[in-house]
Amino acid sequence: MMALIDKELSAAGFEATGFLEEELLLAELRKGEVKLLIIGGGVEDEPRERLRKICAGSGIKVHEHFAGPTALVDSVKNALG
Repeated sequence: MMALIDKELSAAGFEATGFLEEELLLAELRKGEVKLLIIGGGVEDEPRERLRKICAGSGIKVHEHFAGPTALVDSVKNALG
């Protein structure tokens, strides 16, 4: 699923990287270059809450996406304004 999402976002001109491991994601967030974190529907509640707090403290926008990959591009455009 992440490969499909990466492909959809890349085709729309967005740079996107998917993560399965929280520590790798956290390392990327710490670099300070992330503008928007998309949290998919399959992310469990505890890591979801941790990520929301980290992003809130770092000024990173969060979009929690529960629809399919085809709706994601519009959601990202809206979230980034």
